[in-house]
Amino acid sequence: MRVVLLLAFLPSFHGLATDPVLRARLHEQTRQGAVVIPYSSSTRFDAADALAVLDAVPGNTNLVRLVYSTAVLPATSFSTTTGWNREHLWPNSYGLDDVEPSFSDLHNLRACDANVNSSRNNKWYDLSSAAEGGIRAPAHAEAPECTADSNSWQPPVAQRGDIARALFYMAIRYEGGFAGEPDLELVEDVARISTSGTFMGRLSTLLNWNREDPPDDAERARDADVGRIQGNRNPFVADPGLANAIWLPTIDVIPTQGGPVFVVEPTDLPVVVEYALEPAGPWTANRPPGASALFARVRLR
Repeated sequence: MRVVLLLAFLPSFHGLATDPVLRARLHEQTRQGAVVIPYSSSTRFDAADALAVLDAVPGNTNLVRLVYSTAVLPATSFSTTTGWNREHLWPNSYGLDDVEPSFSDLHNLRACDANVNSSRNNKWYDLSSAAEGGIRAPAHAEAPECTADSNSWQPPVAQRGDIARALFYMAIRYEGGFAGEPDLELVEDVARISTSGTFMGRLSTLLNWNREDPPDDAERARDADVGRIQGNRNPFVADPGLANAIWLPTIDVIPTQGGPVFVVEPTDLPVVVEYALEPAGPWTANRPPGASALFARVRLR
């Protein structure tokens, strides 16, 4: 038997959308019904007003819970030197560029300690590595469960899935097809991320965080509240498995006399191919010899 794994022989590829039909459907789903919440306004309900509601401590609307920490601050301390402000999970400098609606999208904004916000700046998300230099643990005194290195930010374990799903939403919601909307893309190759582009990452890390930290009741409640205020929901909160369907490569099966040949879609994600005799597994990276029926799947390494 012969197994052809194209990813082993082709050069690096960047962020292929595995299922363009699904991606288009989710894009339309997130766009329909969405209204623009102004980032700031002295006369209208704006993003800061919304965050005071969305990130309020349950049972106490006078306090907001902050991203990157477990701390709370008075809702009235917004935009003060010792208070909180609006954190863009997908940094403004990576394609949002102060332009609504992406700049003020509530799925991408969180209440954040102002000093911690400045410390994170526009670092992408990844596991912190001493090899990158500039390691900080904690990343900031007011974010004791965060770490950082010279280019990336690692949030607390309990927030990682929430952040990943917010970024999945942004990459699907903003495809560049309408005036004022950027074409946002999650990438594995973080060398592509710059203030002149619309890329964010690291994709493999975000996919792992999505699996390791599934949605909880608080995340689902916040998503529902955003839906009531902004008019759209994050489909990855309702079904986190959609992320793998969109960003993991597919396998095509080519029947031959010697058995099935599995052709893997090119990708720069760190993936392995696993095989099983039954759809439910058990799965192994070693292809069973002489099997008349065989199933294959791709997973992150």
